[in-house]
Amino acid sequence: MEQTQQEKISLINGRIHTRSGTAKNITFENGRIVSIDDDSGSFSGKVIDLHGRTVLPGFVDSGINFLSWAENQERLNLSRIKSTKDFKDALNAYFHANNKPLRGWYIAYNLSDSVTISRDDIEEVIGALPCAVIDEKNTHIILNTPAMNELNMPQDNVEPDEFIQHLPGLTLDEIKYLADTYSAKISSLGISEIAVDFRNSSLDLWDVFSKEIYESLNFRLRCNFGFDDVGLLNNFLASGLRTNDGLPFCKIGGIFVKGELEQQEQKNMIYSAHLSGCQVISDNNKSCLNALERVVKKVHKNSRHLVKNFTGGALIERMKLLNLGGIALSDVDADFIHEGFQNGVVISGASGENLTAPLKNIGRLVTDGLSVAEALSVYTWGAAWNFNNELRRGELAVGNDADVIVLEQDPFLVRPEEISLIDVTMTFCAGNTVYASGAL
Repeated sequence: MEQTQQEKISLINGRIHTRSGTAKNITFENGRIVSIDDDSGSFSGKVIDLHGRTVLPGFVDSGINFLSWAENQERLNLSRIKSTKDFKDALNAYFHANNKPLRGWYIAYNLSDSVTISRDDIEEVIGALPCAVIDEKNTHIILNTPAMNELNMPQDNVEPDEFIQHLPGLTLDEIKYLADTYSAKISSLGISEIAVDFRNSSLDLWDVFSKEIYESLNFRLRCNFGFDDVGLLNNFLASGLRTNDGLPFCKIGGIFVKGELEQQEQKNMIYSAHLSGCQVISDNNKSCLNALERVVKKVHKNSRHLVKNFTGGALIERMKLLNLGGIALSDVDADFIHEGFQNGVVISGASGENLTAPLKNIGRLVTDGLSVAEALSVYTWGAAWNFNNELRRGELAVGNDADVIVLEQDPFLVRPEEISLIDVTMTFCAGNTVYASGAL
């Protein structure tokens, strides 16, 4: 979505949670909040009466594989399949409903280990076009004959890494289709910003998003980049891209360093990224943290680095000393997040491979013992701080970006088990209305 000059929008008669308390109205213009609790009684521009509804900062998903999630919505989910016959019926319906599947492949996933299928079972339904069926643990994939031929593989049972390596890439038109089709779902959950990891071919994919797609997105897109060796990283750094707001809705994010790399390679990559002023996003393991600690202590820069897949425990004291933030997956135990808060570590929430509704996870965290304020911070202020945006987003304050959501009920006023059931009424990103349920 392109950021444009906008008329004023005022939300009145609501419960607006701000830095200093609860206000009744909020006004934004040209992408920024311009007033809160204006008591003049006169509002120009568009006025929306909230009738007591609640207003919060827009939610941030600190890590979702957006394209993989979106593509999975186009694939066949077999999680409810209980028999071989059920499988064939579902595959047949999927085949007839999709005459042009993405990548030219029919792909089904989440097949239970209790259901046994063979290449022949697939070919009873799809015999002339490539088809792959992935088990629920993502440990093996069954191919039909056209798939074996296209991938030049002699066997019909392959491992996921081998399959992904040979699978054709998404075309530009397919990427555009996924972005156009599924960005609205992000906004309907109250999410105004997401972070996505791009690997190795990231510069090409970044070009696609920044030049072809970003204007059609309903949310801010933060792009984190990961590379297999320091040479590729240095080529990226030489391109001139750095950690800053960049384009209106596409932000160059940090450099993530994978734990499976050799320790010296980890250190070299962290060193290069740190010296270049880039945020480092480290895997949650001892070797990555060792490398990060040595680099930060050797070269003192005011950098804010992060640890992915935060789970608390033995590494948390070192995270505190190094001023590291944590990114926790949406299924992480609430006790780990509480431990982070107790030790002064800022935590934000991430979906990972499957999109998680923030309110669903916030409700779970509150039910499991966090306060409402703590749970909300995982998707608001905590995410803004982790991404170096706390002076512009994460709280409702005059001058901040108008990333704002309207909820049907106030999470502070309902029972913990009811939080996940609260409906999102409206979502604004930089003052643009990107989702409206029709309730107002």
